Amino acid sequence: MRGGTFPLTVGGPEPNVRPVAPAPRQLAVVAILACLACAFPPAPRASAAPLDDAAIASALETKYDRGIARDLPMAQACYREALERNAAGARPEAIRLLEAASLFDPDYPDPHFTIARLLLTSEPGRAVGEAAEAFRILGRSYPWQRHLLANAVTALVVVWMLSLLLAVIGIVFRHLPHLVHVIAESLGARGSRVGGIGAGLIAIAPALWGLGAAATATVFAGLVSFRLGKREALLVLLFVASALALAGWSGSVAPWAGAPRLDEPSLLVDRALSSGYDPDVARAIQAWEARDANEALFPFALGTLRRRAGDLDGAAEQLTLAAVLRPNSPWILTGLGNVYFAREDYARARQLYESAAAANPGAVEPHYNLAQVYTKQLLFAEASREQSRASALAFDRVRDFTRMGAPQLNRTVMDARPPVQTLWDLAARAGHLRGPATIEQNRYLRFALSLTPPAPFALVFLPALFLIFAGIGQVLGRSLATLHCSNCQKIVCRRCVHRMQQRAFCNDCFRTVKDLKSMEFTRLLLTRRDRSAARRRTIGQAVLTFLLPGGGQMLRGASLSGFFALLVMTAAGLLVIQNGALVPSLDVSPIPGSDWAKRAPLLLLFLLTYAITVSRYFATTTATVERLTPGEPRTARGGSGRRAGAGRS
Repeated sequence: MRGGTFPLTVGGPEPNVRPVAPAPRQLAVVAILACLACAFPPAPRASAAPLDDAAIASALETKYDRGIARDLPMAQACYREALERNAAGARPEAIRLLEAASLFDPDYPDPHFTIARLLLTSEPGRAVGEAAEAFRILGRSYPWQRHLLANAVTALVVVWMLSLLLAVIGIVFRHLPHLVHVIAESLGARGSRVGGIGAGLIAIAPALWGLGAAATATVFAGLVSFRLGKREALLVLLFVASALALAGWSGSVAPWAGAPRLDEPSLLVDRALSSGYDPDVARAIQAWEARDANEALFPFALGTLRRRAGDLDGAAEQLTLAAVLRPNSPWILTGLGNVYFAREDYARARQLYESAAAANPGAVEPHYNLAQVYTKQLLFAEASREQSRASALAFDRVRDFTRMGAPQLNRTVMDARPPVQTLWDLAARAGHLRGPATIEQNRYLRFALSLTPPAPFALVFLPALFLIFAGIGQVLGRSLATLHCSNCQKIVCRRCVHRMQQRAFCNDCFRTVKDLKSMEFTRLLLTRRDRSAARRRTIGQAVLTFLLPGGGQMLRGASLSGFFALLVMTAAGLLVIQNGALVPSLDVSPIPGSDWAKRAPLLLLFLLTYAITVSRYFATTTATVERLTPGEPRTARGGSGRRAGAGRS
């Protein structure tokens, strides 16, 4: 075993294990993240020796003679050399080696994805078929499902929390000048530069309290709550609720966010059922069996290993125990029947296979094995009937298994595997054992959890902070409601506002227009100031949009579209940084690399998202500002209406 991890596709005595439909919660994971794999051809590494046709044929013959269906080391060797040949321009040779890799390990998806990529333009039909086969492998492989789930959980938690945090920060920055103005007016510091600086320092003081990112953002969101529109308030509430959910459910989320490891029992069982006899794996399963004597998967896996090692008595004992713990399970009955088949007790084996077929008529293993038993008993008509049933259920698998078993006729029975759902159930029961270690190993999840205070303290602390400071903000806002100057958009309140001709003006604009009689002359005087203020606002938001797409939209009040842009760009950025896998696993992708062939598709996705986000901002942003026009029907509450609509996109 390598440092606590294990090869997720390894050699074993059974070819093309029957695809078992994964649980619904895992199908979503495969649909979200599996498409990334076709864009990730790992970087080539120098192979120890070239693999010519003779060496590959000899290795395949040895594999079939030993009854091994999944030889991952040889598959990886062929895969590495194929990447090296492709980099050297020998594409036909690379495809030949990739085909050999898929023969050495039928459950290794990387060769199929790489063949699909290489043949996408020259043979699109075959490329589609290879990609479909790779997706089928992902759909039936429990370790791959766990790997994809770990990446999906990590991405969901990190991207969601980080995007919400950035959105709340944008909302706070948009309304913070209003808070500073209210504090300055409350302190009687109007027109004083020193007083304005002091009010600003008071307003940003919570950032220096060391409460943490989520708590600090919650404090500021509460203080500016008197300025929030409906959509901004929705984002703030989503942020607080998400922070509470992350703090409270981190123990439930963390176990599924870690990379697959051999010290986890469900993956250990999968390793045992997918490989030949391994004494280290057998000892580890014995240790788990001692801890949980009521779990049938442990004696089943241990019995399977002992049968492969030739210990038929020990195998029969363990599999009988498994049958007692989980009665009438077709995969256990089939495994026990294989033991009696190896003992040449064909009558007992036939009885067990018939019971397994009755328990699950759709299982191919009992019918195929019954055909072998009938052949041994010279009942050829019955053997032909069962062989036909097996071929009808899984023709490709029966064909491949028959080819594999031909060199050694005394090992021609199929092994049955437990349904994938049983492995997920075992993983769920053992989840509490791997949660803390997962948090330490997953740096992205650790970062997301560091944003919020630890539970259960956070479950009381965050709501209390928000309610207290939201109350303070509402008191400040109701005592000195703020609005914008109708001309230059400067912040004013009821103490410093000047009203003229159903307009609200700041001191500077009011001094400009108060003695004028002609509205047209007033418009001419204020036009330059209008355009200058709009230009400053547009340039600043445009620069922010280029640096952080979505930030400019948050500052101009397009809260939902800005949050969506932040969400998409955060996800795209993380995928580019990590080459598509936030939780990398050398066992799933055994040949890591960072060459452009691997990173280019993700980088193109990032640039496309960036271009769409920036163009969306400029398509909805204008430098046009309001101008004073004679007879315009606008009430004195127009500024207040603007404030009430703040935050709408």
